[in-house]
Amino acid sequence: MKELNESHIKILKHFSNGITHNLILWIISKGSIHGYGIMKKLDDFFDFGNDDCELKSSSSKVYPILRKMESNGLILGEWQTVNNKRVKFYSITEDGEIVLNHIKSNMINVLENPSWLSFIEDMTGRKVK
Repeated sequence: MKELNESHIKILKHFSNGITHNLILWIISKGSIHGYGIMKKLDDFFDFGNDDCELKSSSSKVYPILRKMESNGLILGEWQTVNNKRVKFYSITEDGEIVLNHIKSNMINVLENPSWLSFIEDMTGRKVK
């Protein structure tokens, strides 16, 4: 199989960037978590089992998203002391829950839309539903 080139990797990174905001909000909705914990969970999402394309999260990518979500009132950041270190933990707000519920309803629509199902089946080689 042909190796990924720089252009291919750029396209894959755009894919991951587009979904990262939604994943971060969802991760935070599961419970209070600090930025490093969010990055580790994101890395789990984008670990495709090969080294061809590193889509690892980075603080330069995640923390600006967290600041923007916090300024938009979707999440709340609170400083805590852990092992004599100040660490900011994030939790979802009521507005964040509203947005996340909207994302969930759109995901349900994706699973009921024949065009999306065809795309997913074509991309995965697996029958959906």
